[in-house]
Amino acid sequence: MEYIDIINALVLLSNFVLLPAITYGSQLALAALGVTLIYAVLRFSNFAHGDLMSFGTMVTILITWWLQSIGITGGIMPTALIALPFGILITALLCLLIDQSVYKFYRKQKSVPVVFMIPRRFPSVVQCSPTMSV
Repeated sequence: MEYIDIINALVLLSNFVLLPAITYGSQLALAALGVTLIYAVLRFSNFAHGDLMSFGTMVTILITWWLQSIGITGGIMPTALIALPFGILITALLCLLIDQSVYKFYRKQKSVPVVFMIPRRFPSVVQCSPTMSV
């Protein structure tokens, strides 16, 4: 009986502590790696990287729900694995749209790196501000 209690404790520890910690740490590492690579290539920090990760997650979840509603499943595999490439593609298209519509202008002007952070973040602040009236 004592060995079963130890095994149960190890399973509970791995399910409720180790796996969530590894998952969350992987998300933080992915975000840090993305910000670092963007800064290394483009020479400015895009702090909306977390927004783009959230957008990709939202798109993947919505496509998963849509696929399940029309009866497409992955069998024994999660349906989200079918939706994941679509989420990646749509998020990449959003990144290219933001780059072409906002950052291209500032690169042509050879603006200082601080100015690059303003255009993407400022509209979010204006839209989410509870004290501003439209």
